[in-house]
Amino acid sequence: MLKVFKNSVDCKIIIWTTLIGGFMSSLVKWGSEVNMPPRQPGEVSPPGANIDAWLGWTGFNSHSLDYIYQATTVNGAVTLYHWLFSFAFAFVYVYIAYFWNTIRKWYGALYGILITVIMHGFFIPLFGFRNPAYDHGKVGWLWNLNGYELWSEILGHIYWSASIEICMIAILAHYARPIRGVWHQ
Repeated sequence: MLKVFKNSVDCKIIIWTTLIGGFMSSLVKWGSEVNMPPRQPGEVSPPGANIDAWLGWTGFNSHSLDYIYQATTVNGAVTLYHWLFSFAFAFVYVYIAYFWNTIRKWYGALYGILITVIMHGFFIPLFGFRNPAYDHGKVGWLWNLNGYELWSEILGHIYWSASIEICMIAILAHYARPIRGVWHQ
């Protein structure tokens, strides 16, 4: 259960940072993977493997929401999965920041590094959702990932978490004191 906050402004900051930070960070993470794909072509992504394992019995799988855009197949279910996680992890970030400000170190980069280590280094391989083709199907523990995948995930999560922090700074500024001058709306 959420701890009761001092006032309604605290709740508004958490809600708005979750919504705006989650939306913006999902675009940032998605965009970072275009420049530095974490996986080789044809490999199953951890979200895709997760969707197939947990929801496959319902008839819903990682390709259930695929669509074609300009002759390119877009994995709709995997995209939705990443978006939902961006909102969830934006909430976790701002909630933790309320109680433990150190999580905001390096403009949120500390959080991105921690998420990489916890999720890609521990939980994803623990549940069997990462077995890189380049490593002949070994479990994809952080130390088994090649440099391309490792740097893609670390940098992508740093960009992602920094974008949540930037959104939180904007929300905090909005709820601070009024801005005077030509900047005021």
